[in-house]
Amino acid sequence: MHSPLFMMFKMKKVLPRLLAAVFLGLSPRTLQAQFSAPGIEPASVDAIAEGLYSYRWGLYRSIFLITKNGVVVTDPISTDATKRMRSEIAKLTDQPVKYVIYSHDHWDHIMGGQIFKDEGAEFIAQENCLTNMTANPHPDIVLPDTTFSEKYALRLGEKGLDLFYFGPSDGDCNIVMIPRPANVLFNVDLLNPPSGRYMPFQPMLVDYRWATGIDVYKEIESLMAEEGIDSVLGGHLVMAPNGDGTFRELPLTGPASAMTERRELWEQAMKAVKDEIDKGTPAYLAAQRVDVTPFEDLRGYDEIKMRLLLDRIAAYYAVGH
Repeated sequence: MHSPLFMMFKMKKVLPRLLAAVFLGLSPRTLQAQFSAPGIEPASVDAIAEGLYSYRWGLYRSIFLITKNGVVVTDPISTDATKRMRSEIAKLTDQPVKYVIYSHDHWDHIMGGQIFKDEGAEFIAQENCLTNMTANPHPDIVLPDTTFSEKYALRLGEKGLDLFYFGPSDGDCNIVMIPRPANVLFNVDLLNPPSGRYMPFQPMLVDYRWATGIDVYKEIESLMAEEGIDSVLGGHLVMAPNGDGTFRELPLTGPASAMTERRELWEQAMKAVKDEIDKGTPAYLAAQRVDVTPFEDLRGYDEIKMRLLLDRIAAYYAVGH
């Protein structure tokens, strides 16, 4: 049974978009793929470091690394996104795509890789991703050829990517990547820079693992400190209004401290809910009674979404996941 907060959110936020999809003859997936805010290009490529590029398709971001021995790309996003990405890569090099790396197993990031598979690319993912994809297959998702447990070092000559898995967080196979020799960490769905204090796009966080997620953030923070990583790149577009009906894209990267900000936000939210439950408030009522004023500084703050997030955390304390 859905909580009253959930149903209110559905009526206010979700139903109008679904009705628009019906009236326009478009599926929600198609609307997502065609997203373009006024002032924001539908797709873009940005240089991050020598041979390292950010590729954005609508709200989604991947990276690709060009070497003398081939190209490495991350999440394909969708078939249309992959076609555009391949054409952008061809403008920069005639090297083939040798490897595709999945950041995790969520369909909205990893569909459409068949184009690269047909080119001969090898697909790599954390081992839990293959288990999940096999149990819950999708026709537009290529299964990984190679899997790993905790670490994987991919090298093409002097360049490459190091892959790290620290446990369940956003799903149970989400990894972070360090392109070499660039001094940046790439993550998907754990942090969208430039800062860490912002509302999640989907406040219910249905696949987030609260029991282990905080420890994963701490491990990533330690990794960045050990490696001297001073900037973080995320897997989604972050934009801000210009005040004239158009939007601008915020900086692609943020400081390493943004990862700490994100962890501290989750800790703050979890503590607020736990403190309320410890007063004797039933978990299903906790989100409605928590004081949300300490969260009003969040980028994109919305009280309904905030209480939905708190409701999700309360559910964790009620059932354990």
